[in-house]
Amino acid sequence: MANIQSGLPKMALRAAIVGALALSAGFTTAAQAAPYGPYALTNGQAAVAAALDSSIPAAGSDRAAMLASIDALPSVGERADALGQLTARSYTLLPRLSIQSMDAADREIRHYLTERRSIALDAAGGVPDSGDGTIHMMLTGGLRQAKYDGRTDRPEARTDSRSIRFAIDVSPVPNLIIGATLGIDGVDARLDPDQRPRITSFNSQIGAYASYQNGKFYVDATANYNFSEFKLRRQATWNGFSDRMTASADGDGVGASVEAGAMLKSGAVRVQPFAGLHYRHADIGGFREGGGAAALEVANYRTRSLRSTLGARASATIEKGDWAIRPTVEAQWRRELRAQPDSRIEARFATRDLPVFSLRPAGLARDEALLSAAVTATHNSRTAVRLGYSGDYAADHRVHAAILSISRRF
Repeated sequence: MANIQSGLPKMALRAAIVGALALSAGFTTAAQAAPYGPYALTNGQAAVAAALDSSIPAAGSDRAAMLASIDALPSVGERADALGQLTARSYTLLPRLSIQSMDAADREIRHYLTERRSIALDAAGGVPDSGDGTIHMMLTGGLRQAKYDGRTDRPEARTDSRSIRFAIDVSPVPNLIIGATLGIDGVDARLDPDQRPRITSFNSQIGAYASYQNGKFYVDATANYNFSEFKLRRQATWNGFSDRMTASADGDGVGASVEAGAMLKSGAVRVQPFAGLHYRHADIGGFREGGGAAALEVANYRTRSLRSTLGARASATIEKGDWAIRPTVEAQWRRELRAQPDSRIEARFATRDLPVFSLRPAGLARDEALLSAAVTATHNSRTAVRLGYSGDYAADHRVHAAILSISRRF
């Protein structure tokens, strides 16, 4: 009995020591799990840090392991970068990729209408647009490459695109063209340096267009609807942690453009100064990533853009028997009229155990220079083959496109 009684204080002491150690370990874990706000260098990083600081993860959970790996990083910069990878920054350009496709479709149609005017002016009596119900068809294919520079809470992106488009129109009255168009456009995007393609977009488009000219002035109008299907691949990686996420998302958008200009001639050269207005609206539907602790659930978001253009194009026609060779050059200045065309992106971790955090990335440059050059060969004012280049140049992004189109009057 004495031995048992003498052992009780030792057992109590041992239990107290174990409890104190466990409590100390618990405090240590809590201290390591927060706060993350002081590491944030951008508003997006601060938003996700606030969400992480709102709750201490359960010991042994995937989120606890992820946060422990951030705690182990040796510098504030590395911890800030890790917080940035937990935001939705990889998806900030999705609406812009849809608008890029809509812009390409719009420019292809307007370049086609430019050639139609030139053919009509070259032909005696304006035969191509005589108003007798003459039908034209056009088939065009294009390749594009684009680069978007990285900015605050926005990744660097490089894209490759391929498109094909068909158009058919009729001239119901003299000098008026009314038509419809169908097209598809595929985009592969690589985000940040040395990454494999992480965004794949397939765009389906349908649209309408109209053009009127009286030999001195012209007005072009286009409208299109765009449906986008995205396959998304994202990776969050830093020392001691790696998580790969995948998701699918849909988006749709509408675009409308109007352009008006004068038709001037000086010797063999025709000049068309013009002004235009272009509206684009691209929506991205909400989606949820599959993956581990870094997987996100993203709410729907959008871009609404209204841009003005001022520019001029010049062309000259060289007659070679039944052929007319026409080089054309064009330059224009485009400016975004909306101060904040891109909406903020709201997201939360897919586990839904933390609050929503938001991201408003730096906007794209508002001013762009658009340049294009093309050569068109027309046979007997009926069949035209056009090979051209167009480029968009801004302080933080560039888009280069090569276009080949064939059109015929029936």
